[in-house]
Amino acid sequence: MPSPVEPVCCGKRVCITLTPEFNTLILDERVLALGRLLRRDILGFPEQLGEEEDDYNAANRFHAYTNYTLWRHGRLGAGVRLPLPACAVWKIRDKFPHPYAQYTCFKPSRV
Repeated sequence: MPSPVEPVCCGKRVCITLTPEFNTLILDERVLALGRLLRRDILGFPEQLGEEEDDYNAANRFHAYTNYTLWRHGRLGAGVRLPLPACAVWKIRDKFPHPYAQYTCFKPSRV
């Protein structure tokens, strides 16, 4: 991973990506579709990059990262960001790959 903050493991005795909760909350496409619906239709946020039908995997990666953060840390607030463990990032990228393996690295909070 390109950023020095990113290659951190979850540190759990059993990797968090092997839990049933991770597979359901983070990798299940129906849960991610519900996240897109919530963001777009209920909260009224405009579509994010990757929400178009032609970039389905990018939209799923975005919502999987968001779901992971919400699941493990709760709501962080506007502009607050935490890196995800490398094991979680790679599991998400393996499930929803970019066709040319072009991924954005972690961008720390501006605050």
